Amino acid sequence: MFGSGMIMALGLVLAQGAPDAARDAVSYEVTPVVGPGGLDGIDISLSFLGDRDGRTEVGLPTRWAGTQRLDRIITDVRVEGARLQRRRSGLRLRHRGGAPIRVTYRVRQDYAGPPRVGFDRPYRPSTLRDGFTLIGRTVFARVEGRDPDPVRFHWGEPAPAWHYASDLDPLEGTFIDFDTLADSVLIGGPDLTLRTRQSSAGPVRIAVLGAWGFSPDDLADRFVEIGEGSAEFWGDDGQPTFLALTPLAGDPSARVQSGLGLGDGIAVWLTPNQTLDEASHVLIHEQQHAWLPARVGGLADGPSQVLDFWFSEGFTDFYAYRMALRLGLISPEAYVAALDEALALQARTPPGWTNASNANAFFNRPGALAVPYHRGLLLALSLDSRLRTTSGGTRDLDDVILAMRSGQGMAPQRLIRAYSDMGGGDIAPDLHRHLDLGWPIGVSTDGLGDCIRVIERPDRLYLEPGPGLIGKGTQSCQQRLSGR
Repeated sequence: MFGSGMIMALGLVLAQGAPDAARDAVSYEVTPVVGPGGLDGIDISLSFLGDRDGRTEVGLPTRWAGTQRLDRIITDVRVEGARLQRRRSGLRLRHRGGAPIRVTYRVRQDYAGPPRVGFDRPYRPSTLRDGFTLIGRTVFARVEGRDPDPVRFHWGEPAPAWHYASDLDPLEGTFIDFDTLADSVLIGGPDLTLRTRQSSAGPVRIAVLGAWGFSPDDLADRFVEIGEGSAEFWGDDGQPTFLALTPLAGDPSARVQSGLGLGDGIAVWLTPNQTLDEASHVLIHEQQHAWLPARVGGLADGPSQVLDFWFSEGFTDFYAYRMALRLGLISPEAYVAALDEALALQARTPPGWTNASNANAFFNRPGALAVPYHRGLLLALSLDSRLRTTSGGTRDLDDVILAMRSGQGMAPQRLIRAYSDMGGGDIAPDLHRHLDLGWPIGVSTDGLGDCIRVIERPDRLYLEPGPGLIGKGTQSCQQRLSGR
């Protein structure tokens, strides 16, 4: 069991003369509450010193990534060392100045049954009788005004026959910042299967809930293979080292994937009818988020961030397919089919559907979810082909993306600058047309030789394998399509 053997709760009394970091830290303890009927919820305790003026505010999670009213999953609030007044979105504490305080609340899911296929993403906390999956940003309260202060994470008393795991386990008991705490996944249950592998980045841990058509060992090997391939491309060992896999209920014929890249970990939800090869796409996509967009400039903070999802999600999807092809996890024909599906999705997007329109609808209109993915993927394909042509085949989009790591500004600005520096010209007008004005993205495969054919039909453009992918000589096309 990861983490359960190192319980180092701050408690309510801090020793005199303790280091400043320890005195200022907020200690978080996470304890699954298991009774005869199974899990009754997750208790989360915060231990800290109250503000000197005797008034401390604790903010509860309210919304994140399209999940709303998260405060409804927080119940049974108890406080030691202060008087409590609860508001919907926070806790108001009154106490002696600087008093030691412990706030405990229980997290219980506010819907029936397991996470299901549908528009509402599975990021909302799941606390079933036989297991739980939590994303840190949806469950961890925050002491207001403590942004610079460190925090610490601990598992509480373990329940018999239950197992827990989190990407926070290697950091248990150490001083970290709140964003590291919140950018996490916690998973547990009596049937949680744990596997560990070694990689160039160190130990890689896999935590699997439920039964699947592939073994946890095969999943662990695949996850490491993807991480090593990604690290080779990016030139560092910064791949995620933790994977939490949770079942997603739905139509038995559906094959639905959802995932989150969480810094050094990823969380994935799958309908259980998928093969490991089918599941590999979301594994690769989320692994790429270790680099895209944060290590190439990142995106603006706040609500405007969604305007750049075409880059953070669409370019990431392009590289997920390209990486799958490099690793031999999909065939060139399957790669072309994925690109053609992006064109099909574009054809179903309303004419003139601008980036701003999509940003306004992204979290509350199902049809808007796919737009940044297919729009960014087609932009990446178009820019890749164009640069191959203008450079005579000596450069492609890989060179641009890697150059962005040492650029200045946010990722979209770095892209424009790096593309121009590589001899591709000014792409700002293209981004304006296709993003700000919503014009469809045409596809040119001039830089891809005879590997892909573009067929123009009345309803849309179609892509199909070209002569170079038929018969002899397919290795050359596979290398070209994968950016080799």
